Amino acid sequence: MKKTVIQKLKAFLIIVLVFCMTDFILSCKKKNQTEAIEAPQEIAEDKNDEETFYSPAEDDASWVEALLARVEEERIAEELASMEESLSEYQLEEEAQNEEVAFEDPTSENQPEENPAEEISPIEKFFEEAKEGRTLTGKNKQMSFFEFDNEILSPQQTDKGLVVVHSTDGNINRIFYDLNYKMVKKEEWSIKSAADAKLLKTEDFIYSTESNKVIQKDISTTSDFETILYNDNSSPVSAKKYALADEKKYIVMERKWDYDDKNQLITDDKKEYLYKNNDYKNTAEVLSKRYEYIYYDLAELEEGEESENSEDGKNEIPPDSKYYENNVLKMQNKYTAEKGSWYTWIYFDDIFSVKTYYEKEVRVYDEYYNAGKLMRKKVYDKMD
Repeated sequence: MKKTVIQKLKAFLIIVLVFCMTDFILSCKKKNQTEAIEAPQEIAEDKNDEETFYSPAEDDASWVEALLARVEEERIAEELASMEESLSEYQLEEEAQNEEVAFEDPTSENQPEENPAEEISPIEKFFEEAKEGRTLTGKNKQMSFFEFDNEILSPQQTDKGLVVVHSTDGNINRIFYDLNYKMVKKEEWSIKSAADAKLLKTEDFIYSTESNKVIQKDISTTSDFETILYNDNSSPVSAKKYALADEKKYIVMERKWDYDDKNQLITDDKKEYLYKNNDYKNTAEVLSKRYEYIYYDLAELEEGEESENSEDGKNEIPPDSKYYENNVLKMQNKYTAEKGSWYTWIYFDDIFSVKTYYEKEVRVYDEYYNAGKLMRKKVYDKMD
């Protein structure tokens, strides 16, 4: 009897095991079939997402014009920055602008009392700022050498005036003053050793006999020569630069500046002469650049606008400007009475142009023109 019960129990367990295995196999097949059906759907959904992201039929290539506009705007901005930066190179140094440098003769026995109100010379200012250093003196207690930190200053009195040698971090300048202590020449040297000394550049200053101010500066190097003329306000009015080759001078640059009655720059005209392969015997290709400036008149501002946009009568609104290349207008900036508001108009050719508006120094929208006709407008999100 007991044996019969055990046999029945074994048979029941076998049936249960077979049932479980069958159910497991059926479940796996169903899962595989479901995955096989869902996979094409997922691929289709991905494909739909891609078509939503980019549709060739809806691409009108408008992004190309916007990209070109930004590239051209950056290029012209760099040109303007380069012109403005190079203008500062033509400004006269403080020593040359002074009618007479107030430098006391170290050999004089009766030195006048110091007057704090008088303007001190650049050399005296150097000693005043240095405060301390190593000083060597020669006969009659006349200073012959001064050293402070990494700077060296050595004055030499001659029958024609004063010669000062100033060295800083290996950059060596030799400055010549006449008997009235006006700077008449400046030399830049590269001295690596006693056997390796080179004169890099020489600047000669010519003064007006009437105003006693610099009216001309000549710059000479081993490869080029440049002459610059100045007005009564010590601002540059013209410059010509030549390349030196075969013992001849070849024009490579001409520049002219015009000013209004307040000595504000109104035109900056530059011509570059480009020689193919630096062969000066060939005819040069001329590239001209010109900036024109129109200054905002404070008198035209309303009372409220004037108090908001100016401080102590100083106009904070930049001048309107136009930029030309080879006499073709490439860009113009037009400002309004409200500070930070203006538009920039960039011209690619006679047909395509882009006009960009700014408010509170933030770009608000672009207008795209074709042959003078407004074709499209792009509005930017305003920042809070």
